[in-house]
Amino acid sequence: MRLSKEFRDQFSQQEMRTHGRKNGFVTDGQEARLLKWLPKIGLSKDKTLNDTHIPKDSPIVMEIGFGNGDFLVYTAQNNPDWTLVGVEIYLPGVAKAVGRLEDAGVIERARITQLPAQFVLEHQVEPEQLDGIIVNHPDPWPKARHHKRRIIQKDMAEMMVSRLKPGGFIQLASDIEELAEWMRDILDETPQLTNVAGKGGYVDRDEGRVFTKFEQRGINAGRISKFLHYTKDKT
Repeated sequence: MRLSKEFRDQFSQQEMRTHGRKNGFVTDGQEARLLKWLPKIGLSKDKTLNDTHIPKDSPIVMEIGFGNGDFLVYTAQNNPDWTLVGVEIYLPGVAKAVGRLEDAGVIERARITQLPAQFVLEHQVEPEQLDGIIVNHPDPWPKARHHKRRIIQKDMAEMMVSRLKPGGFIQLASDIEELAEWMRDILDETPQLTNVAGKGGYVDRDEGRVFTKFEQRGINAGRISKFLHYTKDKT
């Protein structure tokens, strides 16, 4: 990683404590794209979404943990009026996503950050600013002593709801049944949220949905993903 210290201080997550990998090697080509695009679409730690010149009437949808950007690109291509906020702490994933967004011609409708999702939601997003939040195949942290590291916790769920507009949505997916149940049970009990499939239920996989790297990995291992869809009450 040869990004300058000044660039990393502004756009790369260094000092905030997170669980999982943050940094790693990026190629010369990926570095060039990061240097080109993050000053334009990056959500640096000293700014908020209001500072990123989002079109006034554009719905704002956040994907937490976008991996290498497969679903981010798919969502942008299928929702041309949306602005996508991509949150991913793993720098090589950010680099791959920036390249894929640029290649797909949708990068100017993305806002990208390597900061932790909790920090972004608490400090950079206003209450009721988001139209939707997507969490696909988060790290399952399978050992019981690591369950506290899972992204979906009671306080995180409440924070997510507070940043959603009334009528906004939360969509989640996991190929780990125990984790899907964990997320479902927390969100089913979160005030102001309604499970579209009914309490305790899962929705069907959307027709035409892209198979991301992590969903395909689960399929290859014989695991079928489960999907959750919640909406925030309008009153």
